[in-house]
Amino acid sequence: LLIFLSNAGDNSEWGAIRKAVHHHFLDCGMESYQTRVKELPTKIAADWSTPKLKDLDDLTLVQKTVSKCVFYMCFGKWLEEADALIMIGWRTNAPMWILPRLIHRFLFNIGIGKVKTLREKTVGIVEKYELQEAFVTMNGSLDARWQRKPVVTLCDEIMFGIGFAGIGGTCAACESLGSFLQVKIPPESAAKHIQWGEYNTSEKMVAKYKEDPEKYIKETCRLVPPVTSATASLKEHTTVTMAGKEFSLPAGLLNQYVLSMANRDPSIFTEPEVFKPDREHSNKALTWNGAFGAC
Repeated sequence: LLIFLSNAGDNSEWGAIRKAVHHHFLDCGMESYQTRVKELPTKIAADWSTPKLKDLDDLTLVQKTVSKCVFYMCFGKWLEEADALIMIGWRTNAPMWILPRLIHRFLFNIGIGKVKTLREKTVGIVEKYELQEAFVTMNGSLDARWQRKPVVTLCDEIMFGIGFAGIGGTCAACESLGSFLQVKIPPESAAKHIQWGEYNTSEKMVAKYKEDPEKYIKETCRLVPPVTSATASLKEHTTVTMAGKEFSLPAGLLNQYVLSMANRDPSIFTEPEVFKPDREHSNKALTWNGAFGAC
């Protein structure tokens, strides 16, 4: 899958396709993209005419809205309700993405079946809104080494990335924001590792958000990153020291790095467990696939 390709630089398959995705769908310099940005609030207001803070507890509403917004920003099409309900599967099926293959086998591959069905329905939505030509054009712009045959393979890979990271990850972030604004600990978080500090009421939270939404969002995602961890394999034999002991790790060994723990590194973030939107080095927090300052 494209989303799991190794990042080997601009001249790699990963680099070439990432560049093509930004050029065809997410080029902030395009007039059509800027038009979508301007129209987005009106689109949301039409679906969510009398928003209240408590509405953020309605996760289906939040997830549908995120799905519609992400799809609209990529393709300029506002999803119908039924289609948005399909696309929220990229969030509601989140546990399926992280289960080891062995666990899936014990569950008779029911989870894998759900993911396959979701991928098929997602490509079906692309066809429903007559967006196939966008992927044909994108595929044709790629070096022959990276072109997909048939083109629907590229569509499936791109939509997996948009669904998994764009919709699933953004839903997770918005759900956390909804909890923070109401001074609630998100269900997936460790309550003992989050302290509200001076922002201990919903009124203070909302006021701070309105003062600088970007800082507020960054600090929320530092404490509750949309992607909490990732797994990699060692490229070469490595020796590390942990808890005062030396360990020899062979090449190929799977290892996991935990973003939520890294974001609490006291050598980078002072009072790391305290919610402080004005803190220094907020751009060093790890979220989806790297630090804010590297995105």
